Amino acid sequence: MDMLLGIAVLAYIPTAWWAANKVWYSKHTYFVTDSAAFYGKKFATVFCLGWIFIPIAIIQKVMNKR
Repeated sequence: MDMLLGIAVLAYIPTAWWAANKVWYSKHTYFVTDSAAFYGKKFATVFCLGWIFIPIAIIQKVMNKR
């Protein structure tokens, strides 16, 4: 069971990162003075809200193909 959870997390993080870039971070311009803080906040956002970003990104991708 632990192995399956590990595999699920390893699949979830990159997918959620892609979705967050597509949904949120591609729509804004960021000037970063502390990259560690920026990526830390981004990782926390991705980890917590990825389940929202993933379906939205998939819908956006499907709608943009038409």
